[in-house]
This record gives sequence, C-alpha cells and structure tokens, in this order.
Amino acid sequence: MSIEHGICNISAFGFACYGAWLVSEPSCDVEGGHRMGRVAIEMMKQLGAAEMTPRLYVTVYGFINIWKEPWQAGLERHLEAYKSGTTTGDMEYGITNLYQYANTALYCGENLPNLSQNLQSYAKRAFQCNQHNGWRSFVILNQLTLDLMGIKQNAFCPYSNGTTEESCFTSCVNNNEISMCRLICCKKKYVAFFTGDLDAAAKMYEQSQKFPFGSTGRLVHILVSIFIDGLIGFFLARKHREDEKKWTNLGLDAIQSFRTWVPGSIWNFSNKLHLLEAEFYFLSEEDGRARACYQASIKAAREHRFIHEEGLAEEKLATYLLHKSQHDDALRHFINAKRCYDSWGACTLGRRVEKAIAILLPLCSGRG
Repeated sequence: MSIEHGICNISAFGFACYGAWLVSEPSCDVEGGHRMGRVAIEMMKQLGAAEMTPRLYVTVYGFINIWKEPWQAGLERHLEAYKSGTTTGDMEYGITNLYQYANTALYCGENLPNLSQNLQSYAKRAFQCNQHNGWRSFVILNQLTLDLMGIKQNAFCPYSNGTTEESCFTSCVNNNEISMCRLICCKKKYVAFFTGDLDAAAKMYEQSQKFPFGSTGRLVHILVSIFIDGLIGFFLARKHREDEKKWTNLGLDAIQSFRTWVPGSIWNFSNKLHLLEAEFYFLSEEDGRARACYQASIKAAREHRFIHEEGLAEEKLATYLLHKSQHDDALRHFINAKRCYDSWGACTLGRRVEKAIAILLPLCSGRG
C-alpha cells in the first residue's frame, strides 16, 4: 500500500517487518533483509517519525541485524529505543527493547553480577507499567544469572508471592503461553548445560520440543539454544547408547544451521560452529581436526568478545585432552576456562572447574 499510495510514518515499520520476514526461513535472505532494515531506519529519520523508534528498533536490531552485525552493536540501540518509548508513551515496545537488550547482553557474555542488578531494575519497571510478559521475562533471565552465580534466591519473590520458576512454568503450560514456556525451557537447559548436568539438559531439550519455535522472528536466545542443543547431542552420542544416531543427528543439524549462518556473520556464529565441529570430530575420533577446531573456537570467541563461550571452548578442549590422557595440557585449558568463567561472574562454573583442577593436579608433571 505504501508503494501504491505513498508512505506515511507507519510505512517504516512495514518495511522493517518485511526485512524480518526476508531473513527468516524459507527465504534466509540476510542481505535483502538487512537492506530493508536500513531503508526502514532511514525512512523513519526522513519522515521525522520519532514515535516509531521503539517498534522499528525491536524489529531491525532484534530480529534482522542479529544475522549480519555483531550482537554487541545493537545493545545501545535497544537502550535508546527504551528511552524513546518512555518519552512517546510507547511502553509496550519500550519494555520489549529493554528485554532484547538484556537477552542479547546475557548471551554476549556481559558480567553477570552487573546484569543481574540491571534485570532487577528492569523487572520492577515492567511490573510498574503492567507489562505482564515483560516482568516475567526479566525475572526468568535474572533467575538464570543468579543460578550461574550460585546465588540461592527466588527471583520471583519481589513481584509475586509464592510464585517460583516451576509454578510459573506450570501456569504458562496451562494457559498455553508457548513463548513463555519456550523461554523457561531455554533458560533451564542453558543452566543445566553450563553447570555440567548434561542429563538434565537433555531432558529440558526433550521438554522444549513441545514448544517449537517458528521459522520467523527468532531472537538471540533461540539461536544460542540451537548451539546448546548441538553440544548436548554430541555429548550424549559419545555415550554410544541405542539412541546414538538420534543425538548425533541433533548435533549435525546444529552444524548445518551454523554453516548456513556463518557467511552472514562470522563475528556472531564462527566460534559456535568451530566448537560444534570440534565436538563432532571428538565423536568421530578425528584428532587433528578436533584440536584445530577447538583452538579456532577459542580464538574466535576471544576476538569477538564472547568471554563465556571462550571459557566453554577452553573447558571442552580440556575435557578432550583429559580423554586423551594429556593431563598437563588439560590442566592448562581448565585453568583458562576458570579464568573466563570468573571474569563472566559465573561463580558456580568457576567452582565446578576448580574441582576438576584439584583432581587433575596430582596427575600432572608440574609443567601445567
């Protein structure tokens, strides 16, 4: 209609939505979608349609640019859009931008204690604005940070007497709130995986299949969730049980996804692809390729400022070397992993790796 009858302020949002559709399956046209996003932003500026900022930034920086530009690059834009929403009265999209900021910052490896403090503030603000999904989403993210920091605290307490993560999940299932169920499953799977409870992570993967995500409108946590699924798959495949093929295929599917996404953004996806490939080569006993991919993942994560995933790749390489009885080298990489996790603020992970270091030390020659 805008092309046929002329543009107006809302037209910019239409172009942004079209861009979000282009980057999604089955089109997967990252270049075309990114171009439409830039057109939408420029159109908004030319029209002086400042009131459209919150909804445009939700779409462009939350759904489009994550396939092309570094995730860190969109963080400030989301904060700008939140401030714009408070000025223009668009609190729904303002709070949504704030959620996209927090969600992306978490998976960029932002310092967890700092992020947790911000999330408490964001949840309070969303609660005051009667944004029901908003405050619950912030609380779930805050519970994730608390769990990784090793703080035994129910993040729901300030906002809902007696509510817990489990009771919230049950309520969402009963009310068919699919996106909220999916968010809680992703959160629980992520925590279980990083804390080393791979069986619990696998159960959460199975449970999450009841709440599938669509091909359009994927946020950062969904992309990370596919990464985690692949790592879970290869870990369980190495157990060589009767379901080995199922778990191997889960890992291979993740590799295929990331191979498709890497050309659009080496920055966001290459370290994840390298780690998935390393775990596959671990499974298939291709030593040279496994080592090269572990090292490539560590290097890419460090250069692209994903310190938590640098720690993960260090830990995975250490585990691989331990499997090969190369204790000194394994110790060195466990120490590197602990350094990354400590910098992230994930005390639970640091303590877990510290235990592995203590067990490994007597087996080393002293060169670690």
